[in-house]
Amino acid sequence: MLTVRLVLTGVFLVSVLTKLRTRRAFGEFTTAVRRLGGLPTGLGTPAAVVVVAVEAGTVVMLAAPGLDGDGRAGLLLAGGLLLGFAAVLATALRRGTTAACRCFGGSDEPVNRRHVARNAVLAACAVAGAAATSAAGGTPVAPPAAVLCLVGASVAVGAVVLLDDLLHLLR
Repeated sequence: MLTVRLVLTGVFLVSVLTKLRTRRAFGEFTTAVRRLGGLPTGLGTPAAVVVVAVEAGTVVMLAAPGLDGDGRAGLLLAGGLLLGFAAVLATALRRGTTAACRCFGGSDEPVNRRHVARNAVLAACAVAGAAATSAAGGTPVAPPAAVLCLVGASVAVGAVVLLDDLLHLLR
């Protein structure tokens, strides 16, 4: 459960930071939101602001599980958000949209089924983490196990964030 929470925290944190790192990065993300969501020009910026704000809130809820008692709410919020992202991307693909995803602020890779699959897998992890959290009842994690969870989560976050780059390397 801790590893899942750490992975999702890392993924959403990188997502927020890369979208907000420069004015240009946020502008490109706004354009991507408008194109992928099929939104009129005037709704691109408000929608992008909402996405980043909810992602930032998700980071807080995942990083501070005591806010909701046992961390389930943060995991469920992450899962719901990821399912929403997967649905938007799948719909964009059905419309034939070739816009870049900009999920992590800088990728020029056009939206692809792997982006939908990535979000669906992360959503499934979030739901499984929430289910396991309720089953475990808030059992504390020993420090050596927590360090191992952090190391494993760091590798997983890197793989998720750099998925497009890793696939290009393997081709």
